Amino acid sequence: MITDQALELERLFLTLQTTYLNDKTPLLGARLEALETLKKTLIHHSNALIDAANKDYGFRSQFDTEFADILPTVTQINHIKKRLGKWMKTKSRPAGLMLWPTKVEIEYCPKGVVGVIAPWNYPVQLALLPVASAIAAGNRVMLKVSEFTPNVNQVLKQMLDGLSQWCVLVEGDVKVAGAFSALPFGHLFFTGSTPVGKLVMQAAAKNLTPVTLELGGKSPAIVTRNACLKAAARAIVLGKTANSGQICVAPDYVLVDRAQKDALVEEIKLTYEKHFEHGIKDKTLSSIINERQYLRLVALLDDATQKGAEIHTVFDHEQDDVQHRLGLHLVFNVDNGMKIMQEEIFGPLLPIITVDSLDHALRLVEEHPNPLALYLFTENSDEIKRVRQQTLSGAVSINDCLLHVAAEHAPFGGIGHSGMGQYHDFDGFETFSHKRTVTRSHNLSSRTDLLLARKAWFLTVLKKLFLR
Repeated sequence: MITDQALELERLFLTLQTTYLNDKTPLLGARLEALETLKKTLIHHSNALIDAANKDYGFRSQFDTEFADILPTVTQINHIKKRLGKWMKTKSRPAGLMLWPTKVEIEYCPKGVVGVIAPWNYPVQLALLPVASAIAAGNRVMLKVSEFTPNVNQVLKQMLDGLSQWCVLVEGDVKVAGAFSALPFGHLFFTGSTPVGKLVMQAAAKNLTPVTLELGGKSPAIVTRNACLKAAARAIVLGKTANSGQICVAPDYVLVDRAQKDALVEEIKLTYEKHFEHGIKDKTLSSIINERQYLRLVALLDDATQKGAEIHTVFDHEQDDVQHRLGLHLVFNVDNGMKIMQEEIFGPLLPIITVDSLDHALRLVEEHPNPLALYLFTENSDEIKRVRQQTLSGAVSINDCLLHVAAEHAPFGGIGHSGMGQYHDFDGFETFSHKRTVTRSHNLSSRTDLLLARKAWFLTVLKKLFLR
């Protein structure tokens, strides 16, 4: 049965499809104008977005919204605008001796109407950056936002009113998301959990819609005996407290050399105490987004405790069931039978596991699917080399956490269970573009005549030239 919501989605899709068909290849100037409008309206609405995110979370620190949501979106749009003219240019490719004197070129064509499904954890950046890349590539965009951030959604809706020829915003629950995924998009871009990503890909497959999946998983932090523990502790605490750990590239668990374990734990506690001196009442620590996510995290702690884990906190009373606030919880004596080691945590819970060697740590990493990020803390170049050679992940960050996402010139994305496809920089433009091969031959008939009239002779010559 077709619902009213499905009919409305189809209407929006057909409206944008008509706009695309009337202008299949927007000029550079039109794309730059749209991107500039998007940037200016984002800056204009920045305070409104900060207030809206604060309401959606119950409490969200200004730092988490301004530094990690708004600022990187503005800087990436500026980055795209500066380079878009170069990216759009047709690229020449060698034709090879067999096709000489034919010329071969690659041109970047818009895919049409593309879909973007954004999550709740960074509701500005993870909505507007894919939209900006899609517009840069000349597409029209339908943006499905999360039902968990209704106040941010209303601000985004106001922002996009002036860009309705380029992008329309869609709200709704999981049923709307299912109908949205089933539309015959030119491309579908999803950011969220791996289980939901599988459903999105399944729905898109019915239309053979290409997909980009920005997922997550269990990103490990490896701390070797050659690590600087103060630096490792600072990076890990940042990674686990930014947005209260509600970020896909947060370190999910720590593997620390047995000789370094006690000292690392002490440094982590000192770092947390220094920068969050009021614990869960600290105004720099965001709340968990809603009761559902809060109870999920509490259930992970309860399950781990029942199965033998030990929970340590820096301050007493690091849980607030009413305000959904949760401080940093260090979890020891964990094993793979606990849910905390089976699921992506997505919160300020940090399992810490001792290992006897780097080889031991790498074996434990291999027990989980390829992660979105892998964090290595060491000053030893041989250890760095081994980890780079023996692991596969979306990214490797050495002696740091999270900040690799801000590398403007580098692609971002996962592999396998942590994602499919990449964006940021040219990779985002390329994701939303169809690379079309164009060959151009001169009006010379000799080659074609030979292929038609003297196949055997022509094949003999080619074999002598190329089969060696």
